Amino acid sequence: MANATAAKATSIPPRFIRFMDAPGYLGMCRDEFNRTVRPNVREFPIGKQGVAFDRIELDQWADAYVESKSIEKAANQDNNRPRSECRGEPTGGKPWREKRSPASTRKVESGKSTKFSEASDFEKALALVTGKKQSST
Repeated sequence: MANATAAKATSIPPRFIRFMDAPGYLGMCRDEFNRTVRPNVREFPIGKQGVAFDRIELDQWADAYVESKSIEKAANQDNNRPRSECRGEPTGGKPWREKRSPASTRKVESGKSTKFSEASDFEKALALVTGKKQSST
């Protein structure tokens, strides 16, 4: 029976929440807590250096915040719509939006430049470096 009482006592959340734990209690980072919550709730010292907040006051702030910031949604609204266009289309519709790229006007062959010129820039540079004279043909 003593073990059951001890277990029950530890499951009661503390009334005072230290500053280091308060942001996590509300599910936010310390900077956001300092910016939005801390100016609106009372804090008090614990020991020589500790600062704490009243859990009930944090809960009341959270309730008021949710009430003021929440967005009403239609009851039959699907909040988990797929992001993919394929799955988002109604049955019988096109599965994907057709995206056509403009056709290339140049013929591409493997290993050859698509730039039209009598002698490519590479060949001209190679001739300058190797010292070969360009042929007249």
